[in-house]
Amino acid sequence: MPVIEVHLRDFQELLGVEVDIEELEQRMPMMGVAWEGRTPEGFSIEVFPNRPDMLSVEGLARAYAAFIGLKPGLRRYEAKPSKYVAVIDQRVESIRPYFASAVVTDLKFTDALIRSLMQLQEKLHITHCRKRRKVSIGLHDLEAIDFPVTYTARPPDFSFHPLDAEGEMTLEEILRCHPKGREYGWILEGKAEYPILMDSKGMVLSMPPIINSIHTRIDEETTSLFIDITGTDMKTIMEVLNILVTTLADRGGVIYTVENRYRDRVVVSPDLSPMEMELDVDYVNRLLGLELSPQEVAMLLERMGHGVEVDEKLRVYVPCYRTDVMHPFDLVEDVAIAYGYDRFIPEIPDIAQPGWEDPLEVFTRHLRDLLVGFGLLETLTFMMTNKRRLFELMCLPEEPVAETENPKTEEYTVLRNRLLPSLMEVLSKNTHHPYPQNLFEVDDVILLDDREPSGARTARRLAIVLCHSRANFSEIKAIMESILENLGVENVEIKAGGLECFIDGRRLVAEVEGRPLCWAGEIRPEVLENWGLEMPVAALEMDVDLLFELVRGRERQWRGPP
Repeated sequence: MPVIEVHLRDFQELLGVEVDIEELEQRMPMMGVAWEGRTPEGFSIEVFPNRPDMLSVEGLARAYAAFIGLKPGLRRYEAKPSKYVAVIDQRVESIRPYFASAVVTDLKFTDALIRSLMQLQEKLHITHCRKRRKVSIGLHDLEAIDFPVTYTARPPDFSFHPLDAEGEMTLEEILRCHPKGREYGWILEGKAEYPILMDSKGMVLSMPPIINSIHTRIDEETTSLFIDITGTDMKTIMEVLNILVTTLADRGGVIYTVENRYRDRVVVSPDLSPMEMELDVDYVNRLLGLELSPQEVAMLLERMGHGVEVDEKLRVYVPCYRTDVMHPFDLVEDVAIAYGYDRFIPEIPDIAQPGWEDPLEVFTRHLRDLLVGFGLLETLTFMMTNKRRLFELMCLPEEPVAETENPKTEEYTVLRNRLLPSLMEVLSKNTHHPYPQNLFEVDDVILLDDREPSGARTARRLAIVLCHSRANFSEIKAIMESILENLGVENVEIKAGGLECFIDGRRLVAEVEGRPLCWAGEIRPEVLENWGLEMPVAALEMDVDLLFELVRGRERQWRGPP
């Protein structure tokens, strides 16, 4: 989850009152964020993914002012009409089809605003925008632009002068050579043309979602912004735009609309009107186990920044920047936060007997902690896959597996019988990220078994992949031995052989009393080629059920209840 740095003095100025950092440390986590600690200039907090509006110091101050009762209720924002126009060319419909924009004037680009805006843009891109795949943000100096602007597409040999470059580059060169192109070029992979935003004189503003042009660069002299948002989901685009413009409005900016002209419609953005929802007080009390009056519920909702009208049912006005409120249940959650989770009295339910955590799950949790200690990153993949991934790409002979009778897609037709192909797929989808990529997963597979009434049983497995330039047999063998040593597993016989996806002579199978416990080795070059990997991979797969059986007799903490 994203962590943001907050300058205390800047936060106090936005709040309008002096607050002690001790008070913030105590009260802010009750608002729904996690306190990360103090910094030389203020503090840092972790913002949960459902509240992207708090990814800036402005949004955080706005939420906190309402939460402590300083400025409760709905904060309204106005977007003034204007003559600004953006034209969306149908050439982008098959590439990156959606576009929205806004203009914000009367800004003073202080050091605090620049830092906050850069942080907000970065954190939104990482979280709500899904690393720019879903949505990307462009910020431009308005004074440099001649309207109308056009969002269109151009071939790879089209050129302009991007930021952080010495001169003009073609679009193809940007994707291949520019740092931002290498980082985000995968989003446009396979496209014949690439998105371009230009003004009426042909000056390029940006190449979404990769890089802006040098001609509209923002500096301390900038007073007005043109904001463009492009992507593949219109709802998310409008949400991100609302978060940005309301953040700038809290700094004194004046918001203006832009008329975005599509081939078959016109979309005026931003739309800052609040969303209206009805909320039944009985529904709130039933879910929370409280006896709140309509006036008390209204007051609590106002402390979360909502506007409320009290009638037979509450009419709630949800701020335009609150992307997380989609159902009355979300409003009930806000009531609970404002009421204070520390005030709820826990009650033991009236059931026949208490429950307890399955011993295998306790063991698995400890095993995951151990693997994180090796510097491995945990992944979580789908149990459903297809035979091509399980066998063909892994160069393994096909085996009987549990199949779906009527699959809706060729991607998911069977239940996996091994974890290793799932991790290889993760590696294949992350070749654009830096190395090393050392991953693990502890999860279930499905094995056919005639002794079971269903004809199949669930088995717990562990898989590890080490992907970097020096990944080798010795490294993965050392990790296997270290796992067994840490768990106190003895009398393990290591033999040559194992799965055919490993290089012959650089593979092993570890057995206990003739029962296979682990398969490990270096992945064959043809398997790497099948998955599109250029780095060596060393890997293992381990039978966690057998491992637990070997450990359970000695460790009381994994035996379960008496």
